[in-house]
Amino acid sequence: MGTRPARTWVRPLLALAVLATAGCNSPRDNRTVRVDVIGQSEALAQPLRHGNAPAARLILASTAQGLLSFDARGDIVGALAESWIVEDGGQSYIFRLKRLHWADGKPVHADEVARLLRERMRANPLLLAGLTPDVRAMTDRVIEIRLDMSLPAFLQLLAQPDLAVMTRSGDGTGPYRREPVAEGGPVVLAPAIAASEEPAEGEPESEAAPPVERREVRAERASLALVRFRARHTDLVLGGRFQHLPLIAAAGLNMADAQVDPVEGLFGLAFTSTSSFLADVPVRDALARLVDRDKLAEVLGLPGWRTATYPLPASYELNRLPSAPAWSGRSREERVESARRIIDRWRADKGDPPVLRIALPDGSGASVLFLRLVQDFGQAGLQLDRVAIDQPADLRLIDEVAPFDSAFWYLARLDCSAGLLCDPRVASRLAEARKSQNDEERAQLLAEAEEATVAFSGFIPLGRPIRWSLVGQRLTNFKPSSRGVHPLNALITVPN
Repeated sequence: MGTRPARTWVRPLLALAVLATAGCNSPRDNRTVRVDVIGQSEALAQPLRHGNAPAARLILASTAQGLLSFDARGDIVGALAESWIVEDGGQSYIFRLKRLHWADGKPVHADEVARLLRERMRANPLLLAGLTPDVRAMTDRVIEIRLDMSLPAFLQLLAQPDLAVMTRSGDGTGPYRREPVAEGGPVVLAPAIAASEEPAEGEPESEAAPPVERREVRAERASLALVRFRARHTDLVLGGRFQHLPLIAAAGLNMADAQVDPVEGLFGLAFTSTSSFLADVPVRDALARLVDRDKLAEVLGLPGWRTATYPLPASYELNRLPSAPAWSGRSREERVESARRIIDRWRADKGDPPVLRIALPDGSGASVLFLRLVQDFGQAGLQLDRVAIDQPADLRLIDEVAPFDSAFWYLARLDCSAGLLCDPRVASRLAEARKSQNDEERAQLLAEAEEATVAFSGFIPLGRPIRWSLVGQRLTNFKPSSRGVHPLNALITVPN
């Protein structure tokens, strides 16, 4: 129990560099863009089974489409839908589909798209934050989605790769299609062609889509992906997170080489244990006080990274600034001293606290975080043990980009339905807010739910999520994305 030594990465990386150089000298098609996404090859092969993995989301966004998608900056653009309108004050969303075909040549109809979209929504309950959209086909090419309330940010949710429409056999509508490849080789994506039909009489002809080059996608360990990029054997590395940051320097690159996405979301420790120690609200609040976020930012070494002491990064629908814990304005010394007093009182009444299990992902950056927590919590005499991210734990890291800009997602993600230690009052307020037809009443209910969430201290915020990429010079249209999504058909500027 206790600390584990941080791994040394430099020597393995140098060895990998030699191997990569020896095996990558064959000539390549200049039009093929080579992409390494940090992750497992299984996520590339079966994206519907690994929907939250970066590799799965990349394939879903590349070979299938939702009604909407994101452009290079993270702005909403049409995908399956060629146009859409919002009615009934933001409760009704009506989409007109493009004239498309599946890969087998069959036309895409609205009823099938609606059915598949309903399946994707059921498969991603945390994404929907308790929303229950009613999805139905109105004609062969028109779909309506109705909500119980007005939610302008709902369009951002529909553009998420998790809601890309793909059949169970892996059939999608592009913008790419998979080409057959040898077992163990990269996934080769070729532009999907002949997807559009001739426009019906009286309809304008659609503008020709810009050309998209072939893509060669591999899922790699972070260390190998960085070595391949340094050796110029890949054009783009996607899927970088906080746990991979120390590998940048180890691979001989600079932190300035990383293109960081300006995303918002949740990055912190959620309580999952019902032990008597953690069931005490003052104890949970004391643990949040102990974390030295400035030191964490220093050791992670990402310039400009913003730390956090409360969950919501903005007001959203609250009509006021987010709540801050009572200790947020105090000095570091005052926070630690007050936390020690709380823990010492518990120890005097009930004995020694248990060793706290912290569930973290693999990676040297996660080791850095764990060692920081060992030092911070150790100031109150607490011991920690690190366990795998999917193992039973007392605290579990949440590292997620918000799928849409709304207090509903942040509060629902930290609620009882997410399997976390929670205040039942929050669930009640959220349920009422989802049903409310009055904007002021809804804002008040959300404000009460947010205040209760902060007071309950069921989540220790650390900062904004970290998402970064390594980008080769030929990818002239790559841009940092506010959604953390990088469409493969928007990497290179198309000449006029």
